[in-house]
Amino acid sequence: MSEIGNEPAFETSIEMTDEDFEFATPPMSKEFITHIFENYDLRHIVLFGEDMFYVSQQDMEPFHPLYVNSPYPDDIELIFDFMTIERIHKIEYIEGVLKRSPIEKHPDI
Repeated sequence: MSEIGNEPAFETSIEMTDEDFEFATPPMSKEFITHIFENYDLRHIVLFGEDMFYVSQQDMEPFHPLYVNSPYPDDIELIFDFMTIERIHKIEYIEGVLKRSPIEKHPDI
């Protein structure tokens, strides 16, 4: 289990592969997310729902937009969109490995 939440939705037990991006629109890919995590020195992004995200750096300090009431950088916002569409609650990058939480089943299926 990870540090945030004890629910299975927050467990990052699945290593991400190219298949996770089969229906994603460019530039979204495993390489793109890895580059963004390395560029901003991020450890994880957590989606709590209703456009509420928590972004943590490798040192576990929160990562905030540069100015108060401003959005995150566009490339991080693209990851937010991907997570929302794919119903992924958490993406984590540790020691060069990108992992995700299990994908939540759609309530209408």
